[in-house]
Amino acid sequence: MTPPDATPTERWSRANGGIERRATPREPVLLPALLIEEGGRKRPCVILDRSEGGLRINLPGDEAAPDSFCILDLVTGMGREVEVAWRRPPELGVRTVRTYDLDQPQEGLGETLRQIRISVLG
Repeated sequence: MTPPDATPTERWSRANGGIERRATPREPVLLPALLIEEGGRKRPCVILDRSEGGLRINLPGDEAAPDSFCILDLVTGMGREVEVAWRRPPELGVRTVRTYDLDQPQEGLGETLRQIRISVLG
């Protein structure tokens, strides 16, 4: 039996046979975002939870996501280069490769993400 004062990570771990593979705890969120593929194609998605190392997202529709792409969090202004860790449609788990604070000027891909954010939010 799980103690009443157990942390969310401990409760999740016990409910899943005691196996916790995350290096950092996940935080439940519900954030609108854009999946941005190489070449600039944008698809709406929702960030369901996040941790220091990655995200769990919901990607509506039947089309699969590529193995690597960028996520633009429309609420917090963070851009992330990510790689798919697991797939259970319509959800994906992704590992963060690199993070960009899009409230600040960037270079290269970070600046491209920043400009997309500006064009979407106005």
